[in-house]
Amino acid sequence: GDRLTIQKLLCISSVCGVGIDTVPIPGDVSEGALVSLLLDVAALAGRWNKPLSCRVFPVPGGIAGEKTTFDSPYMCNSCIFEL
Repeated sequence: GDRLTIQKLLCISSVCGVGIDTVPIPGDVSEGALVSLLLDVAALAGRWNKPLSCRVFPVPGGIAGEKTTFDSPYMCNSCIFEL
């Protein structure tokens, strides 16, 4: 589909230098899922010999697909990504 996913962001990272940066994810994300994402980003960075970030933002009580409700001038509201 046309939805933006973490996997699509990783693919985009292979041709640009961003990585996964401040992406909101469900607050109940498992340690295993986080480790898997970090390993994917590390593998991509190593393969292309470039630095990539991996900063995710677990949203307490947030569920994938819901919109965030940040009350901060420094955060932009978006949908919570499935991990």
